Amino acid sequence: MRVLFLCRPYIHTTIGGIPEFLNNLLPALQNLGVDITFYTQAEDRHEQHLFGPEQWNTIPYYYGPFLKPRFFIRKKELNPLLTLCKDLSIQLIHSQGIYRCGFMAKAIKKSAGIPYILTSHSDILATNSSRMNRPHTLRRTRKIMADAAHVTHLTPFMADAAHGVYDTRAKSSLIGNGINTEEWSSFAALPEKDYMLAIGRLERTKGFHILIDAYAELRKTGMTTSLVIAGSGKYEKELHKQAKDKGLNIVTDHQDLANIPPASVVFTGYITGNLKKALYGHCKFVLFAPQWEEPFGIVQLEAMAAGKTLIASDAIATRYLQAQGLQTLLVQADDSHAWATAMQSLIGDSAQQKTLGQINLENAKQFAWHTIAKQYKTVYEQVLHSSA
Repeated sequence: MRVLFLCRPYIHTTIGGIPEFLNNLLPALQNLGVDITFYTQAEDRHEQHLFGPEQWNTIPYYYGPFLKPRFFIRKKELNPLLTLCKDLSIQLIHSQGIYRCGFMAKAIKKSAGIPYILTSHSDILATNSSRMNRPHTLRRTRKIMADAAHVTHLTPFMADAAHGVYDTRAKSSLIGNGINTEEWSSFAALPEKDYMLAIGRLERTKGFHILIDAYAELRKTGMTTSLVIAGSGKYEKELHKQAKDKGLNIVTDHQDLANIPPASVVFTGYITGNLKKALYGHCKFVLFAPQWEEPFGIVQLEAMAAGKTLIASDAIATRYLQAQGLQTLLVQADDSHAWATAMQSLIGDSAQQKTLGQINLENAKQFAWHTIAKQYKTVYEQVLHSSA
């Protein structure tokens, strides 16, 4: 089967989120014999020409114009992608996100008859995308969902949010995020070092500022375990300033895992690959502090695959993962004192860290990417069979 994935974020300039999700899912699908091509918006949003193919991971990808949802579409805007679909004999479109990508998928179906699948990401949430409060956006979104052959959701929370816009329960599936468990296995055995780890894009919604406030409270008690913050983003300078204003010792761009300075807030910058896995493997536990309902945080799965327990914001998606076996302490997302109390409790109980971490390591297996990819392939086969 030949499947074209649509994802709006330009993959060379986007860290985390949907591109990271696809970076793992697409090769897993490829290993199952699915012929995958990827299409994304050109970095220059005014570009009207198709470029490619190039290679992203092991996947051929193209980039070019991306339709902006509106009533009237000029044919020349869609022609590059229609031509690509014809040349590659695309049988199915898989849209990452419902609104912007889904609009484009719907336009392709109308012109070329190719069925499409939607995967709901955070663009369906009014808290993340204010346009979902607009009546005309809701009407257009309902039409996109109604015309889809199938809709998949990362968590029950995302499914409920999508069904609140348009009920697709008769043609939807719950398929979670995934993790390469085999790649993480050796890192789960690394010796522990004296730091807590928080990782992700450095944005205010990720809650790193709450963790710094909590850490400042702990430092006043004489606690010397360090707080390592891994990632990059537009909020980085503000976090540096916050830590300095709290009188904390900060270290920036530090990626020497053998020498994590004590009693410090350590900023590593963006890390990936084995360095990221080692950072997980050596930590005491992981902190996951989003200040909003994230669809499905990959950080939680990475912690599980590294054999670590977590302290996490009390959120619907995290409670769902708890029901699947995730071992974590839950705290109110914006309560820095509650975070400090939970950190202090876990730092002082190494036996609990180890026990909960081992349970997480075992339970991570159900989220292996090859298992997730098989679930998507089953959906593809059902859609193509029903469309034949």
